[in-house]
Amino acid sequence: MPIEAKPTKQLKLLYQSKKKLAIWKKILIIFSALILVLVSLAIFAYSRYLHPTGEIMPGLYAVRNDRNGMPIVNFFIMQAGEKYIAFDAGSDSEQTQNTLQHLGISPSDVIAVFITHSDCDHVGALHLFYNSSVFSYDTEFRYANTTAFATSVFERPNFPHYTLADGETIEIYDRSILAIHTPGHTSDSVSFLVDGRYLFVGDLLVNPRLARYDEELQIFHIQNTLQMEGIECVFTGHFGLFRSVRLIRWWFS
Repeated sequence: MPIEAKPTKQLKLLYQSKKKLAIWKKILIIFSALILVLVSLAIFAYSRYLHPTGEIMPGLYAVRNDRNGMPIVNFFIMQAGEKYIAFDAGSDSEQTQNTLQHLGISPSDVIAVFITHSDCDHVGALHLFYNSSVFSYDTEFRYANTTAFATSVFERPNFPHYTLADGETIEIYDRSILAIHTPGHTSDSVSFLVDGRYLFVGDLLVNPRLARYDEELQIFHIQNTLQMEGIECVFTGHFGLFRSVRLIRWWFS
C-alpha cells in the first residue's frame, strides 16, 4: 500500500508566504496604477484651471507660462490708455517674450508691473518690461530664489521700484489700482482691485495649508477680501479666473 506524502510544516509556510507575496504584488500593481491615474487627473485638472494665453475681454489679456509641457502660472496684462500695465510677470522670459509678440504687445509698452508676491514664478520674467515701474508691497523680493521655479538666481532689474501701503491707490491713465495687503501665502502678498471691478490676487486662493507664511492669516484675508462689493471677476496665478465671486465665497466660507 503506497504511503501518502504529507507536506511538511516548512513547505506549508513557504506556500503560504508565496501566496501572500503574490497577493501583495497584485495590490501594489493596482495601487501604482491608481496613483498614476490620480496624478494624470490632477495634471489634467490643473492645466484646465489655468487660462490659455489670449484676450479675455477687450483690453485684458491672460499670459500662460508652461514648464516641461505642464501649465504653471498665469499673469495678466491690461490696457491703460495707449499703454499697458501687468499684474505679475510670469516665470519664463523666452515664453513670455514669444507670447507678447503673438499678442502684438511690445514689452516697452508695459509701463507698470504690479507684483502680487515675489515667488519666482511670478517675477521670473520681470526684466523684460524694461520701460516699466514696479509696484509691490516691499522691495526685497525675499521669496524669489526659494521656490521650485527658481532655476537660476533671480536678479532684480534696475527699474524704478515703489512700495505700496495697504489701501493705497495708484492712478495710471484711465485705470485706478487699489492695493490690498493680503499676507498669508507669503508675507509680501498683495491683491490689486482695478476700477473697483477686477481683483488680481496672485496666490491668495492657493490652498492655505501650503502657506509659506501664515495659514490662518491667509484664510482671514481670503474671506475678508472677497467680501468687498463690486467685484465682477477674480484673476489668480494658478486657477485662471472666476467670474462668479459667490462661488469662491461659498468655497472658502
